[in-house]
Amino acid sequence: FFQNMERNAYKNCDFIVTPSEGHKKYLIENRGVPEVKINVVPHWIDMAEFESAKKTGRFRKLYNLENKFIFLFGGVFGPSQGLDIFIRIAVKLKDYKDIIFLFVGEGSEKEKLIELTKSLGLENVRFEPLVSKKDYPELVKNADVGILALTSANTTPAVPAKLMGYMAAGIPVLAFLHKESDGIKIIETANCGLASVSNNEEKAFELTKKIYSEKDKLKSYGENGFNYAMANFSKDVCVNKMESLFKL
Repeated sequence: FFQNMERNAYKNCDFIVTPSEGHKKYLIENRGVPEVKINVVPHWIDMAEFESAKKTGRFRKLYNLENKFIFLFGGVFGPSQGLDIFIRIAVKLKDYKDIIFLFVGEGSEKEKLIELTKSLGLENVRFEPLVSKKDYPELVKNADVGILALTSANTTPAVPAKLMGYMAAGIPVLAFLHKESDGIKIIETANCGLASVSNNEEKAFELTKKIYSEKDKLKSYGENGFNYAMANFSKDVCVNKMESLFKL
């Protein structure tokens, strides 16, 4: 029934908008949708919210992490993310006393992650409550690297919205995503950090050490991400693309 609804929607619509090239390719190859019908308009982000935020160090002071190298995940802890990969990486990095994996937010997987951290006796992983949307850009700018993950159980070209937030804040990105995600391609194209597939844990560990040790590249990664987001994901750019469809 729902597949029939889907086919009718694709057949009878004038335009289809997808958030990435991967989604477009999927519709062409798996649903037989004519390419001429499909337009790509990425998920946009309000760059002004991040541009106006200052790197005050307020959250570093609040969490007593003033002299730490912070890998930050901020947001919702869901089952599709597989954030436990960072807990296992933290085990291997426990002798690096200046490294901290900071998780700020809430979600169905939070208690599981906390219990896993406790069972491993880790002191380099911290959990804090969700911050407001207003404070989020400032929180991100307090971090050294923004982290995100999606498990290999995912099969769509999904691009986590969190990626755009890290890029808008001008911080480097460390991402471990499923092979179908367009997020890896975006990070590599923008040269805004390091990324690999999430089912290669040894590679993920190597990249985590790499981005930590190559501190001279962090500023460049951050600037590259910001510039790419401004050119491709800013609200004005994406809204203009959307509006142009109505003029065809």
